[in-house]
Amino acid sequence: MSFAREHGYYLIVNSEQRPFHYVVGHEDIKHKWYEGIFDLGMRSLLPIPFDIQGLGLEGHLLKVITQNNTKVMIKFGTLHIFDLDNFTNIEVEEQIEDHVVYDLFDITQGSRLGVNYTLLFKEPFIKSIKFVPSNRIDRDTAGEFKDIIVRSIIPDADVKNFDFSETIVRLLVERKLKQHDIKAADGRPIKISHSLRHTNKNNFKFKVLGTLDRRVMLHG
Repeated sequence: MSFAREHGYYLIVNSEQRPFHYVVGHEDIKHKWYEGIFDLGMRSLLPIPFDIQGLGLEGHLLKVITQNNTKVMIKFGTLHIFDLDNFTNIEVEEQIEDHVVYDLFDITQGSRLGVNYTLLFKEPFIKSIKFVPSNRIDRDTAGEFKDIIVRSIIPDADVKNFDFSETIVRLLVERKLKQHDIKAADGRPIKISHSLRHTNKNNFKFKVLGTLDRRVMLHG
């Protein structure tokens, strides 16, 4: 998205993945990606709607199949590829190293903490535990009631492994809260319940398996 904005290029969003964003009350706190998409749309640089079923090279053209099975053929001088989601008919393999994972936990006991906490870790799994204003409580106008967002990095081979699951993250968060003596205002332990997991591929690279069209540039 940033590359397209900088160079004034057309952008085709072939991936269904979206950056994680957290909504609080009536305020939509979004990633800069969404602002960029809006800007590209206003500049007529989003030629095809989202929900692309597939795309690939066909002769000297780029073939795009939309959700309604409409085929769009596009002439191009240079094709910059940033991920291979829904991409076929190209001799390139995407090798994913790890994923960035966000787990959202509702605080079911002791959510009225007032002050924000952010715990940072240098561990290979959980990277941060952040207390954010809860979006579940209508009367939380001052942001005193909190929920928790946990950011983790999980290797691709382990993303579906139970040892890296929501359950394990919850147990680790409970342990960290105890270690840092973070409690409810009345001194009781904080209780949490998992609400949402958002996963995006993080570090990856491309491996060319055969002959690549000279007009294709890979950004991995």
